[in-house]
Amino acid sequence: MKKYYIWGIVITIIVIIGVIFGVVMFNNDNPDNQTQNKEINFIKENKTTENLTNTIEIITTVSEEEKTSPNCLFIFKTYYKQCEHTKTEREIITETMVNKTKEDLRDIYTNWNIVKFTKNEVIFGKDEEGECGEHYILKDEEGKIVIYTIDENEKLTLKEKTEILTAYLPEQDLEKLKQGIRVNGKEELNQTLEDYE
Repeated sequence: MKKYYIWGIVITIIVIIGVIFGVVMFNNDNPDNQTQNKEINFIKENKTTENLTNTIEIITTVSEEEKTSPNCLFIFKTYYKQCEHTKTEREIITETMVNKTKEDLRDIYTNWNIVKFTKNEVIFGKDEEGECGEHYILKDEEGKIVIYTIDENEKLTLKEKTEILTAYLPEQDLEKLKQGIRVNGKEELNQTLEDYE
């Protein structure tokens, strides 16, 4: 009987050791417990939660401003008050103007207002007193179309003698050319000349 009693005690001790070992192993394998243990250890290392909040660095992000791209087009529009015309000039961006913000361009082009700003197109505008200097009169002289500029005092200055012959134009166009055809701006001038070619 003593043998059974001793074996009973040994088996009980083994079962208790097994249960304790199983509980310890289960707690170590449980991911929630591992995370909790890491957090507890981190807090212990930093001593207080106050120290914990002081160690967190707040990083702010700034939204990136739009900048000019290498294929950006600059458009300059000047409105002339006296003749009430707008002169438009286009420029392809130079290398030094790439990656400029709206503020950068305001600092560079101080005499211009920025009407529109995108990475591919910037439109500048300004008002000027006087005339645009792009007022022309086309006339028929010696069988060819001649271009004169007109100043604000209506004074004509020869700009160019073209090679466009008037002999083959309709009578109506010849009559207009004798009196002088007024055109405003280079675009209208070029279009009118193309119509007569």
